[in-house]
Amino acid sequence: MKFNIRIALIIAAFSLTMLLIITAILLYKGHEHLMMLKLKDAEEVIHHFDMALAETAVWSIGLLFIIILVSSFFIARTLTKPIQELNHFALQLVKGKRDLNITYTIDDQIGQLGQSLKTLDKTLSVYEVRRKEMTQDLAHEIRNPLASVKSYLSAFEDGVWKATPKRLEGCIEEIDRLILLVGELDTLNDINSPTFKINKQLHQVAPIIESAVISLASELLEKKIEVNLTLDQSIFAFVDSLRLNQILHNIIKNALFHLPVKGTLAIQLLNKSQDELQIIISDNGSGMDEETSSKLFERHYRGQNNYKGSGIGMTITKKLVEAHGGQVFVKSLLDKGTTFTISLPISS
Repeated sequence: MKFNIRIALIIAAFSLTMLLIITAILLYKGHEHLMMLKLKDAEEVIHHFDMALAETAVWSIGLLFIIILVSSFFIARTLTKPIQELNHFALQLVKGKRDLNITYTIDDQIGQLGQSLKTLDKTLSVYEVRRKEMTQDLAHEIRNPLASVKSYLSAFEDGVWKATPKRLEGCIEEIDRLILLVGELDTLNDINSPTFKINKQLHQVAPIIESAVISLASELLEKKIEVNLTLDQSIFAFVDSLRLNQILHNIIKNALFHLPVKGTLAIQLLNKSQDELQIIISDNGSGMDEETSSKLFERHYRGQNNYKGSGIGMTITKKLVEAHGGQVFVKSLLDKGTTFTISLPISS
């Protein structure tokens, strides 16, 4: 049975029950009061009066029942119409349709539910656009190294190239690039999971920064980068040391790409306030234009350069900083350098 019919029958049954009770009371009380009157031929008068009341009650109940039944269906339809509209809206969302509209705009519980569904519609539209973009970007990212490896192997097979250590190293670099991409995607998937949590414990922050720099020492030495560390050794904070190391590694790695040979990298650790610390990472590299700076933390955005990264690292960085309850900012001038500022709460 349809929901609106059930509502109508419930309203009709309730109204009819109330009508029968009221009619029964009127018949009883009318008969009782008439009996109190000492009339001649009282029995005949009472009999006719009871008959009149009974007929009146039957006709009234019949007519009112029809009216109640019709009005109940009308009321039920009015009450259930917005619910049916929301149900239809939800079914259209399930079928993949987007940018739908809800005509019910009254600010009540049903109207608020409708607004929530519209918000869901917009959110799903945004996520679908991002999913399509991500799929296209991933296809591009995966295709490039595979194509490079294939071209190397084809050249070796056809005898165009000899399999020298240097050329084999090129194949290995492309394979490493694929492995890095898969690892970053796995990390990003973990971060986006509703169950993702960081393990915050009280740590001295300076050694974590030093460890991140040391992990990239070979690359820094290869480009002869001058590293200046100004670290307040007294700063302790509740952080996830592994994730903070990953944040710093990504930012330093980004700086390494833009730094020239014999460039300078400066890292500062200081107290911004009693409850907040700052890590400032500056370089004198090639910098970024305004568009690249504003979109740096967007997934797969790499700017107009030849950077061989996946474009996911800085997205992961931002999400990990936010998971700590902090913020990360970037300021950059083209051909001048770039400065990353990480603000983190000290307490848990």
